[in-house]
Amino acid sequence: MKIEKIDIKDEDFPPKLRNIKKAPKQLYVIGNKEILKQKGIAIVGSRDCTEEGVRNARLFSTNIAKKGFTIISGMAKGIDSAAHFRSN
Repeated sequence: MKIEKIDIKDEDFPPKLRNIKKAPKQLYVIGNKEILKQKGIAIVGSRDCTEEGVRNARLFSTNIAKKGFTIISGMAKGIDSAAHFRSN
């Protein structure tokens, strides 16, 4: 997949992100950038988390995604990456 750079002045840059204090000047996107226009929720937490924390992050993110939210995180080890777990 191709990495695409989106500048803060580009139409594809998320308006809510553009309007925060100290907004990033650019984003790097792999995949469907249309997701940036959907409603989303950030899930972040400890990198050194318990198994219960991992289970809860997965359960919460699965249920909130079913309600139409995009899950947002930095994909760090622990809770952040657990939030992107996809069950079948």
